[in-house]
Amino acid sequence: MPDTFLILLAGGIMLAAGICDPKAVTLNYLRLAGILALCAAGLSFFFLFKGPEAADHRAVLMTIAVIIAALAQLATVQIGWRTPQRAFALISLVLSLNVAEFQQPLGREGSFLLEMLWVGGTFLIAAMSGLALMDMLLGHAYLTASKMTTAPFMRLNVSLAIAMVASIALSIVALLIHSRHAEYLFWGRYGLLLITRWLVGLAVPSAFIYMAHDCIKRRSIQSATGILYVAGVLIFIGEVVSLYLLRETRLPF
Repeated sequence: MPDTFLILLAGGIMLAAGICDPKAVTLNYLRLAGILALCAAGLSFFFLFKGPEAADHRAVLMTIAVIIAALAQLATVQIGWRTPQRAFALISLVLSLNVAEFQQPLGREGSFLLEMLWVGGTFLIAAMSGLALMDMLLGHAYLTASKMTTAPFMRLNVSLAIAMVASIALSIVALLIHSRHAEYLFWGRYGLLLITRWLVGLAVPSAFIYMAHDCIKRRSIQSATGILYVAGVLIFIGEVVSLYLLRETRLPF
């Protein structure tokens, strides 16, 4: 599972780089996004190569494609091509989602609805993890980039809030679907993980994201960054649990 989470994290970081207006943030921030995505994808390749999924050559090749796309994003940032780096970032995101499907191909089984829930679940795991990390790091960027407006910070925080609302909605849909096909001893096996997912990964971070939004409006950047740091840690815990539940139950709780 570490390989899957890391490749989704790489995709989420690239999503954040694609969402940002490339002219509103510094090249150093976009460069940092590329470096972090490259590191996450490289670690995913390491775990994939050492794990049992290495036999699936498609996952290996797609992971290499993600690394190449991240390198292309980083290269275009280095030469100051802001718009092309956004395109490579979004390409890297799409490729990372395909890698996750090859590594954990549960979405290929079952109805079309379950497949769409699988795709939505993996995308939101990537989005939540990457946006939470890069939102917090953007707050740190203001320490050395005083000329940046709060617009990109607000955009990333709103994007994170939208991803949070979508995750909550998808979790409710998954719960409704499960209630129609109740599994024996389901709550005994996964009850604690579900509570952790909903409370630690969704409920508490939602409050922190709102608090950060209010701080950004008041131009209290350092306070928002500190709040997002705590929210990011909780979100990472929640998304790791969510990925485990998605693999075990085939539903995006």
